[in-house]
Amino acid sequence: MEATNSGKAGILSGQKLQDANQNHAPCLCTKSPEVRVGLPDFNPDRLKTARALADKAVKMQKIFSIQGPYPVIRAALRARGWIEQHMNGSKLQVQQQQHQSSGSKYSSKDADDHNSEDVEKEQDPNRLHSFLSRLVRNEMVYFYWTNRRDAINTNILQKQQIINHFTKAGSFTTKVGLCLNLRNLHWFDAANPDTFFPRCYTLAAQDEKHAFIEDYRRTACTSLLKYVVKRDQNIQGKGISHNLQDVQVQRKQNKHRSKPLVPSPMITTALKVCQEYLESLEHRDIDKTLETPQTLTQEQWAEFISSYYLVAHGGAQIERSEHFVSSCEAMLQRLEKVSPQLGIDGTQNIWIIKPGAKSRGRGIKCAKRLDQILRMVAIDPALIKESKWVVQKYIEQPLLVHGTKFDVRQWFLVTDWNPLTVWFYKKCYLRFSTQPYSLDTLDSSVHLCNNSIQKHLRPSQQRHCGIPADNMWLDDQFRVFLASQGREALWETVVVPGMKTTIVHALQTAQDLMESRKNTFELYGADFMLDLSLHPWLIEINASPTMAPSTSVTAQLCAAVQEDTLRVVLDRRVDRTADTGDFELICRQAAVEVPQYLGINLVVEGFAVKNPCPLPPLRSSNQSASKRWGPVKEKESSLEKVQALPKMLLKKAESKIRRCEPLSPALPSESSLSKPVKSISIRLPMTVLPIGGGSHSGHLWKRRAEVSNVQPPTTEKQQGSLSQEMTAPKQPRKAASSSTSA
Repeated sequence: MEATNSGKAGILSGQKLQDANQNHAPCLCTKSPEVRVGLPDFNPDRLKTARALADKAVKMQKIFSIQGPYPVIRAALRARGWIEQHMNGSKLQVQQQQHQSSGSKYSSKDADDHNSEDVEKEQDPNRLHSFLSRLVRNEMVYFYWTNRRDAINTNILQKQQIINHFTKAGSFTTKVGLCLNLRNLHWFDAANPDTFFPRCYTLAAQDEKHAFIEDYRRTACTSLLKYVVKRDQNIQGKGISHNLQDVQVQRKQNKHRSKPLVPSPMITTALKVCQEYLESLEHRDIDKTLETPQTLTQEQWAEFISSYYLVAHGGAQIERSEHFVSSCEAMLQRLEKVSPQLGIDGTQNIWIIKPGAKSRGRGIKCAKRLDQILRMVAIDPALIKESKWVVQKYIEQPLLVHGTKFDVRQWFLVTDWNPLTVWFYKKCYLRFSTQPYSLDTLDSSVHLCNNSIQKHLRPSQQRHCGIPADNMWLDDQFRVFLASQGREALWETVVVPGMKTTIVHALQTAQDLMESRKNTFELYGADFMLDLSLHPWLIEINASPTMAPSTSVTAQLCAAVQEDTLRVVLDRRVDRTADTGDFELICRQAAVEVPQYLGINLVVEGFAVKNPCPLPPLRSSNQSASKRWGPVKEKESSLEKVQALPKMLLKKAESKIRRCEPLSPALPSESSLSKPVKSISIRLPMTVLPIGGGSHSGHLWKRRAEVSNVQPPTTEKQQGSLSQEMTAPKQPRKAASSSTSA
């Protein structure tokens, strides 16, 4: 078979096609005399070797498929003897349609980064891998790696097939899911999410909206107290290089000295609000009723917030604020003991608004005014209805590197949800913003460190020259920076343990919501920020984190983390002592027994409870009697005659008691009636049964006497006698009527 020089598909005539068939080369089409193929010129020895490799891969169940440009994964699998089955577009589309029809709730919106090209243009000069892929095109795929969660429908997979995505991971990889799940942490562990996750609210529900408004107002009060304390301090004497906010406050004060003064009673109001908040935490407000007047009315709150804007955002001064410094310091010390996030709040009361199901920083904005935040969220009613907006407290006092904000991208791997098995990657990297940190502007170039945003911006000339142009650092470089400040030990004692604990807590809250499918794993990317004490704060968790080698840092680390992922997922399956690279096992819970689903083989065991005194229904008996024995009126008249009998017996018994005559054996003796008898009620239910046939057939009736609330109670012998006397013999209806008339 003749090969083309360009490496592209050649055109074979009918004669060449016949020659190709004789050489056992697979043809792609037999319907046309002219066929386009992409096969190289293999000699018989190489063709035999290729078929042997394919047969071995099929026998060893080493067929994989990749969707997306992952050259590292592809090369690592081929080095292990795996053969790729190319995932064409039509097959992928069918998989997606099947997955959508199955009702998948979470789509690829929670992915960290999507690649524009789904199929990588790999280098295969001799077309060997393409030929091997053709040989296994009809075989089962045993390993899937995709960058989209909905690319494969896991419901149609076999148990032995491995895939790199769990279903329903949106319960913690979306901003809304993470916000709601962490509130349930107290059911899983004795930990407070406010110690590692900035408080957030979903403004779709009215209760969430009211809670956010109360939080904003309370934060305004604490921010005002901080402002009073900081104004009294000597900011230039402290000179903390990584905290520029104090310097910015001082500049504002010098710039706006001509601003009007704000009355000092607003400080008293702030102190009162904080005091009531402390009392509510200590449950000392339970005695207050609904009629108790609130601290501030809506009009008073509006006036207070307006004055706060003038002070915190406009640079206005508070008259005689120096007289309240000691009270403000004492209140802040009390709040610090019960409010873990007091240190990150700052004085500007800035909040960050995030679309709940988007990634790569899209749609994220910062705002510091309450009316502005509510107005931004109310722009799109559809997002509000679907609970897509998240409002989270912004960390106003982060740790800065050379005056620039950064965040930390930390990878972790989940290989099982029952038992929960988590692997922590020892390497991470920092992402910087292109502009120096400042609260004077809320632009995304200053406050968002996503590489998908910063890579399109030019670094500022005012930014420190120690920050690289690609806006990334290895963790080793950051540790050198900490060592220059004498804080290198805090990385191993504070930062790393804090990130490990936070990741485990976030996964614990989502464990019950996940479908624990065996032979499934997923690599996640968590974003952290550090405060002034190097305490890590979780910002979000991303599914399908980007593995693009966009910088020298990601080119080094992303390749390593992919290779180490395969070591954990594949190599360790064969050898439990295999090298796992930089992955460290940080959590493995005890397995929880899950009952096997039996489906239609469910069995209900038990026995029927029999009624001890079955009585035929009166309605059915009456209907049957009316059909056989005449109209209903005649039956009702006979019933009235029978029902008159108990009254006669009752009168006879009462007359005997009055005359103190000896009673019949069925009634209690005179000695037993020393105590007064409160009441005697006798009910005689009747069952009508037909006897014989014809017009002269009669009915049987029987009566049962029930005596209630009689003191003193009768003995068993007396009760038996009483029932014998009160029960009439079974006679025909005519005899019963004659005795009644007598």
